Amino acid sequence: MNDLEETYAALQIIIARLDTLASINAANILIPGGPQARYHEIVEEAGAALGQVETVVDMLREQLEYEHRRLDEARDAALKEEYHPDGNTGG
Repeated sequence: MNDLEETYAALQIIIARLDTLASINAANILIPGGPQARYHEIVEEAGAALGQVETVVDMLREQLEYEHRRLDEARDAALKEEYHPDGNTGG
């Protein structure tokens, strides 16, 4: 499974666990069996999946920031060369 598929699967887990948690209410929280009996486990599963997604988002953020810096530097260097091709800064 690649990163995109794993991230998508983690998002599906989060959404499913949130749906399950949303279905639990004061009227059914003490009834034995069913999701209400294991809501702490469900929260932990959703949290673990969220951690996976956050890791991928952090990696994507770092890559985006790197590409932004890299391209800004390339643009600045190209502009400097265009306006001062002999290396003279004009000052």
